[in-house]
Formats: sequence, C-alpha cells, structure tokens
Amino acid sequence: MNLKIIFVSLLIVSTLSSKAQNENDALRYSQQNMFGTARTSAMGAFGTLGGDFSCLSYNPAGIGMYQFTEITFTPSFVLNNTTSYNNKIILLDDIVYTEQYDEDISDGNIGNIGFVFSNPKYNNEWKRMNFGIGLNQLANYNKNIYINTLNNTSSLADNLLSVAQGKEINELDGFFGSPAFWTDIIDLENNSIDTTLNQYLYDNGNYISHVFSEGLKRQTHQLNSNGNMHEFVLSAGTSYDEKIYLGATVGIVGVEYSEIIKHREDILSDTINNLGSFEYMQNLYASGEGINLKVGGIYRVNENIKIGGALHSPTILTIQEEFRTSTLANFTDTSYRESSLFNFFEYELTTPWKAIASFSATINKNIIISGDYELIDYSTSNLNVRNYRNADGTEIFTEENNTINNIYQKAENIRLGFEMKMEPFSLRAGYTRNSSPLKDNDEPSTENFSFGTGINYGSYYFDLAYILTQGNDKYQMYNEEFINATDLAYTNHNLLITLGFRY
Repeated sequence: MNLKIIFVSLLIVSTLSSKAQNENDALRYSQQNMFGTARTSAMGAFGTLGGDFSCLSYNPAGIGMYQFTEITFTPSFVLNNTTSYNNKIILLDDIVYTEQYDEDISDGNIGNIGFVFSNPKYNNEWKRMNFGIGLNQLANYNKNIYINTLNNTSSLADNLLSVAQGKEINELDGFFGSPAFWTDIIDLENNSIDTTLNQYLYDNGNYISHVFSEGLKRQTHQLNSNGNMHEFVLSAGTSYDEKIYLGATVGIVGVEYSEIIKHREDILSDTINNLGSFEYMQNLYASGEGINLKVGGIYRVNENIKIGGALHSPTILTIQEEFRTSTLANFTDTSYRESSLFNFFEYELTTPWKAIASFSATINKNIIISGDYELIDYSTSNLNVRNYRNADGTEIFTEENNTINNIYQKAENIRLGFEMKMEPFSLRAGYTRNSSPLKDNDEPSTENFSFGTGINYGSYYFDLAYILTQGNDKYQMYNEEFINATDLAYTNHNLLITLGFRY
C-alpha cells in the first residue's frame, strides 16, 4: 500500500463524470405535498373555496374572495416513520425470511406566514383588488432509512469495481473508483511493482474486488435526509360582481436538502487479503432557488356551487450541490481510509407544468364538499447546465434526461374535502390520493387522511389540522445490476396550528 499512498497526491478528480444529479433529484424537487394553513391541510381540496392564504400557492383566484385584511401564522410539527423490509439468509436450513426495521424522525417548521390586504371597490362591478405576500411550505424531506440484511449474492464492492473497470489509476473518478482503490477494497488484477520507478507494472485498467460476491456478508445501510421546500408568494386577485374571481401568483421557491448515506459490510466468510469489513460514506448538501407563475379562476355557478381551475408554470430552479464520499477498509492488521475532495456543482432543474380543476358545493348553508383533480407529467422534468457540454459535444444530462422520460409518467392526483360549520366551530376532513409517477407502478404513491377543527370569532380565528400520510416505495442500496431494491413503507404524521387575525 505504500505505493498507493504516493499515488494519491497525483489523483485527478473528474467531477462531471461522477455527478450526483440524476432522475431522483428531478422527482424530489418536482413533487409537492403542500401544508400551508391548517384549514387547507385539513380539507385537502381547496381549489374553489378561497379566502385562505394557502390558495395563493394553489389557485390564486381564491385571494379575490378576501373581504378583510388578514394576517396568518402556522407552525407545523411532523413525525416521519419509515419501515424497511429486509431479506435475511439462514444458510443452515436455507431459509429466507423478512425482517423489518422502523426509523423515526421529528421536526418543527413554519407551514405558513402570510398577509393579505383587501381593497374594496364600492359601486363598482369589480368589487375589490386584493394583494398578498407571505410564505407557504410545499414539501418536507425529513426521512431515516435503516437496512440490515445478510447477502451472499453481491457486494457494494461489485458496484465500485464496475465503475473503475477499464480505467488506469489516474483516470479513476474521485468519488467511487478512486477511494475504493486507495483503500484496497478493489485492486489491480496484477499489482506487481517496479521498485526502481516506484510504479505499477500493469496499470492497464484491469481490477479485481477483494470481496467475494458469493461470500456471506452482513450489510447495514443508513440514509438520513433533512430539508424542505418553501415558496415566497406575491399575489394579486380580484372579484367581478361576486361571480368571477381571478388571481395570479409569482412564486419564489427556496429548497434546502441534506443527505448522509453510510453503508457497511462485515465479511463473514473468506476474502482476498484478509479484508474484514469496509464502509462507504456519502454526503450531499443541496440548496436552490427558483421562480414560477400561477394563474387561476373561479366561477360561482349559483349560490351553492363553484367551479374553478388553475395552471402552474414550471419552476426553474438553480441548484448548488456539495458532494463528498469516503471509504474505510479494515484488514486483519491495518486499516485504510480515503476521502474525496468536495465537489461543488451548479445546475438547473425545470419542473413540470401542473393543471388543476376544482369544484365545491354548499349544502344547507353549513356543509361544504369540495374536490380537486390535478394533472402533472413528471416525464417532462429536465436537468440542464448552461453553456457547458461534454467533450463529445453532447449535453451534460443527456442520459439522465432520457431516463426521466423513460421511467416517469403523467400523475393524476385527486383530493376530496368536507367541512361542517356549527358557529363558531367547524369540523373538517379530507382525503388525497397521489398516483405514482413511475410508469411500471399502478399503485398510488401516497394517500393522505386529514382531519381538523376550527374556531372563528370574526376578528380572529384558530384552526387545527392533523394529516396522516401513508405510502410505499422502493430503495436501491446500490446499482440494480447487482441487488434488488428494498421495499419501504412510510407513515408520516403532521400537526398544524393556524392563528389568524382580520381587520
């Protein structure tokens, strides 16, 4: 290993060939599960109801229904649980059984803070011109995943080997192949050394793994992610004769996301060169900002029925990422650790268009039922780097954008809401079904069940909402060429409290 230590100072890091940005990032920042205020969160479907600050990020025509100036503030509290189902192999009787692991993470955040100014127009068919400014939470990225399994068919070392294969030492990428080589997880097939020149005689891109794929090994894998997406909104809306409501919002989106992955393999059978265990660590931090436009309209068919629609432009996000990896290999008599340099990279993501159709009906003046239909085509997401191309002239993200187009599809999301008013109290409930963005999955990706209550004293009000989100997913520890995805089930609990003042 002495020669490897000499070589490390000559390492060339190829950041573009090892970029972390892919279809997973495109989907993460394109999906939203708006929290906003407690009333909207409790009912779920709010596209034609208006008069609530969350509508500025959903159907901005709702701002035209405000008849008073209003201030709202909503703290939110979330508890996310993720269950992984791991196959374990018992070689004595050839039994394969599934064991589950639960991981929780909790957090507090701001669901909403907003101000709406209502400007009545008396003796005019255009009844008012309202303006709004504030913040709505659009997504929460807090998640813990823990996987603990026995494996005798593959290793992460196989994946690292495939990345390195065919490249000479100074051509190894700085995040996967190179750290694996300098910690001796993988090695040259023939590592004979010319001591006079102090170099390898057979630096020809042919490598081997020090881990037997068929050897028994315990794999533990942890992912911890944190972050959220917020939208700062600037909105304006009006009402024509209390029949037609129109509105528009300029949304300035802010994203923050961090992720730590730790993968460990304890070798339970013979290995080359007495390798006892190894670890792979990956750190990712991303932040970004973007802009979008939302327009909407609501039509009051009669005293009891309203219909409406909204169109959201793509959000053009500029994202800055910091990425780093490290490896640790423990041998019988020594250990080796290697860390990559920090990779700083900036790119653009264009999220899909979104279209929303809505209705609501009032029954006996005290019961409201509402429904929203939302259409979003995730296959149109696009990654881009301005004014830069690969050496062969192709766009940087050609492969990733082709993958986005091939695996994602149009998603149809349905929301239903209910509210019963018993002045000054209100009871609310809602249901949301988000269809899967994946072409090969017909099952819903998430379902929300929400409940809430409120007290309205005119000049001030208090709302409370609870949202239960359930869904299933799959998680790929490393390349699907070597291992099947792990099944995940997650259950998220979200509590929101809104305090509002009118004058």
